[in-house]
Amino acid sequence: MSFAHVSLTPERLQNLHWSFPKAFHFARARVFVPLIQTEILRAAREYPIAFAREGEQWHPVAYLGDTSGQTNRFVDDKGEWQAGYVPFWLRVYPFVHAHEACTVLLDPSFVGVSGSHAFTTADRKLTQEVRGVADQVRKASAGAALLQAAATQIVEEGIAQPRTGLSAPDSAPLLFVAAGRPADVLAAKAADWYARSALTVELAIAAAFSSASMPRAEPAAVTLEPPPEPAPARPAAIAPTYVPPAAPADLDWLDMSEKISF
Repeated sequence: MSFAHVSLTPERLQNLHWSFPKAFHFARARVFVPLIQTEILRAAREYPIAFAREGEQWHPVAYLGDTSGQTNRFVDDKGEWQAGYVPFWLRVYPFVHAHEACTVLLDPSFVGVSGSHAFTTADRKLTQEVRGVADQVRKASAGAALLQAAATQIVEEGIAQPRTGLSAPDSAPLLFVAAGRPADVLAAKAADWYARSALTVELAIAAAFSSASMPRAEPAAVTLEPPPEPAPARPAAIAPTYVPPAAPADLDWLDMSEKISF
């Protein structure tokens, strides 16, 4: 189902409220979502990075689909997100970037007469919360042109290719960079690419790294030749008398602090 886009103006949003997603049922049928420049490395840890066509340009997306390419494999039956990082455009929904501006998608599940945040004040002006979201969307979209240029160059150079055996609901196929070492991905072009745009090289490497997260119909078979020798028996470990405090479970050094908070 498609919903109308509304410009971020007091006249169009008077007396309406919105809520950010707490469940992600709305994304169940989405098999990819566009990525912003500051989240490329963070997303590459958990999702395959693909390239989708938009007009004459290509842009990087996080591939969310299963092996059939029909369902988002990261949303469970309860609407909970089954990964450690949620892409930016899903976190800020129902706010979207359209026609070079921040707009609101009138999804009744998130926009209506009740909600967590008001769009307008009593004197019919946009609230501070709305202005904060619009500013975040503006910053997130600022690097879109450079990112599209880098993605288009990767596609035109033949680095990204269609994935064999992967179907998608869109008529235009998604392209992926095969997993491999940076030298295998860039071949002899790295120096020339770096001279023109380091972003192109970084995006290609991130996309190659992310391909290890492609969904598989069944676990890949592993064979070892020759078979390993049995490990020698070792005495049981002795419990230490001192146990240091646990470190944080995930030192998220790739988090670029683009999260929204009020």
